[in-house]
Amino acid sequence: MKSIRMKITLAIVFCSLISAAIISLMSISNSRTLSNTDAKKELSLSCSNASKEINALISRIEQSVDTLSDLALSQLDFSRFKNSDSYVSQYTRNLMNDFYKFSEHTDGSICSYIRYNPDFTEPTSGLFLTRPDTQSAFDSVTPTDFSMYDKDDLAHVGWYYIPVANKAPLWMDPYLNENINVYMISYVVPLYVDGTSVGILGMDIDFGQITDLADRISVFDSGYAFLVSSDGSILHHKELPSGTSLTEYNNGELAAVNDFLSDSANEGTTLGYHYNGTEKYLTFAELANGMKLVLTVPVDEIKANANLLSMKIFGFLLIGIIISIVLGIIISRTIANPIKQMTKIIKQTSQLNFQKDSRIERLMKQKDETGTMAKAVYDMRSVLRDLVSNMEQIKESLVSSMGLLDHVMKENNAISEDNSATTEELASGMQETTANTTMIVSNINAIQDNVTDIQNLSEQEQKASQDIMARARQLRDSTSASTDKAMEVYESMKARTAEAIEKSKVVAKINELTDNIREISSQTNLLALNANIEAARAGEAGKGFAVVATEIGNLSNQTFQTVDGINQIVHEVNEAVSNMTECIQVIMHFLEETVVADYNSFSKVGERYEEDAQTFNNSMQHIYSEISDLNDKINSIAQTIENVNETISESTEGVTLIAEKSGDAVSKTLEGYNHLHESESNLNLLKTLIEKFEI
Repeated sequence: MKSIRMKITLAIVFCSLISAAIISLMSISNSRTLSNTDAKKELSLSCSNASKEINALISRIEQSVDTLSDLALSQLDFSRFKNSDSYVSQYTRNLMNDFYKFSEHTDGSICSYIRYNPDFTEPTSGLFLTRPDTQSAFDSVTPTDFSMYDKDDLAHVGWYYIPVANKAPLWMDPYLNENINVYMISYVVPLYVDGTSVGILGMDIDFGQITDLADRISVFDSGYAFLVSSDGSILHHKELPSGTSLTEYNNGELAAVNDFLSDSANEGTTLGYHYNGTEKYLTFAELANGMKLVLTVPVDEIKANANLLSMKIFGFLLIGIIISIVLGIIISRTIANPIKQMTKIIKQTSQLNFQKDSRIERLMKQKDETGTMAKAVYDMRSVLRDLVSNMEQIKESLVSSMGLLDHVMKENNAISEDNSATTEELASGMQETTANTTMIVSNINAIQDNVTDIQNLSEQEQKASQDIMARARQLRDSTSASTDKAMEVYESMKARTAEAIEKSKVVAKINELTDNIREISSQTNLLALNANIEAARAGEAGKGFAVVATEIGNLSNQTFQTVDGINQIVHEVNEAVSNMTECIQVIMHFLEETVVADYNSFSKVGERYEEDAQTFNNSMQHIYSEISDLNDKINSIAQTIENVNETISESTEGVTLIAEKSGDAVSKTLEGYNHLHESESNLNLLKTLIEKFEI
């Protein structure tokens, strides 16, 4: 079996190897990852910084051309411009000085121009300044003659019609100016007034201004930058000619690069690719004029630093392992020797030998965990020695206490048995009392229900008496009102009857009038007779008068007949009035003697009916009051008995609980008694164990 010193040494070396290996592998992996990540960040940052510098140049050019176009439009009177060639010439001369100033102060400017719409100006109208290089002075030359080319000839006049159709400022693709053999890139602004094209204004910039900035970019040892157009064509590259298509190069070797550059979302990220058999990384940034600045570097240059760092890590790992082995041997010896001595002392303790040992005192002086362990063992041995001594004393005390406890437990057991029997008898009596009380409460509840029914019935009868009294009062009031109404009708009919009888006397005056008419008719008849006599005497002359006299006689006879008819009618009227008067007198007598008397009688009956109802109501109220009082007293008695019943029930439960607990106490006493005997056995065993210790 290997010693602890060997185990500690092997553990230290093994742990050191494992830790060093893990740390080394993690360091190498992290260093490679970090180196790769840092390289990509540096590549992206360098590309971003370079693009900012190029964009700044582009921005200055755009600002110069935009300002010049705003100035040109601010001085333009468009209505005169369309209709007057002299105004166009004067307007162009006014712009000359501004064009010279802006052209000279714009970085890389080779040409600057303003060309007018040939639809309403001369074919060569406009202004064109040019110079062979950025160090020379500008000269004014005659602009291109539009009449020589068709609008669709983009190769020669596309620089004009493409910006006009775009209706917004734009950068034209780089092209070679064969006249001065300079690659140029143009920024053109179309001029519009109220939606009508005036022309264009632009500058041609030496493309070398941008390519020089790209060529100055370097990263790592051989990293470089190049420019690509928006359609994936090479604009500037240290190895590839301008116009080379990335998609078609070397049978599609750079097609993935073209796809990567075509997606704007990839800007600032890194792509791994192969170029002419070399593994490379690239990143790109879009420029303000639509071109893309691409920065590329070989992967080997990025890995070189990581490889060097890995070799250094392996060297440090080997040195660490050697040092770990030496230190492991030294440390294991330092740790193992005190542990051996401590093992011997613990073995002595396991044999129940607690005698003092000088070795443990030396070990206690150490300041490490061994000293702490030795102190703990020393304290443990001291405690055990004291414990054994105390156990001996406790043993003697327990023997004495257990004798007394045995006597007390026996007495307690007898008392508990007596208490339990008595409590059970008391609980039985309480349960019987509870049953009797429950029966009394049940009978009182029945009586209370009957009283409640009588009370409800008396309350209903009281309400009925009140209804009867109300109806009696209503009958009295109705009879009184009817009596008053009948008397009122009687008095009214009596007055009208007297008035009618008085007016019936007028019929007698009709008799007087008929007598007068009859007398007048007699006299008229006499006059007619005399007239006939006189007419007869007159002979022929009196015939006409005789006719009149005859008619008067006839009228008199008719009057007699009419008067006789009136007399007959008056006679009948007199008889009717006489009969009516007799009937009215009979009715008036009936109202006065019978109806009014009956109404008075009804009124007295109603008053008597009301008095009887009031007496009945008073009696029912007295009965209701007495029954309510009786009901309250019965409720009080029932509540009292219920409280007594509840108290008896609670007492019964309490006594029953006491009986149960007394039974439990007896059981516990027996259980304690059994434990007492068990403790006595354990005490004997403890005595045997104490005798084994050596103090």
